[in-house]
Amino acid sequence: MLLRELSLRFSIGTALVVIGVFLMMYAANNINELLFIQGKTSSPDLPLYSGQVAVPNLLGMPLVIDGLVICGLSRRSSIILHLLSNMIWLFATYQLYLTLQEPVTSRLVFYRIFVLFMLAVVLFTVGALVNFLPRRTSKDQKSR
Repeated sequence: MLLRELSLRFSIGTALVVIGVFLMMYAANNINELLFIQGKTSSPDLPLYSGQVAVPNLLGMPLVIDGLVICGLSRRSSIILHLLSNMIWLFATYQLYLTLQEPVTSRLVFYRIFVLFMLAVVLFTVGALVNFLPRRTSKDQKSR
């Protein structure tokens, strides 16, 4: 019964991670298509980015993080970093979505949003690293 429950939890978590990664790859492809291939860089083109880039990111990142949590992290301390990363990512994506709804000419607004995204990525990466650090065994603790 435990194996069955673990397998179901792992399957659901993996499915969420795959869907989330797919949505984020879809958003990255759309930004590549809109920005570099079609050259949509004028102010009237900005609302295209909100629906085709911001919304998939808004859904993709939480699905990835939640899928990892469902699969079961080995360290609970990394959950704090993942949740903080999730919140920053959602806030940055929401800010990007709002910014792209109206034509904005200031690059500083987009730079701030970019910094928030990078902070979320760094926190998520640190959380993943903390999760995979080896645990101390009882022998290691006794020798100290």
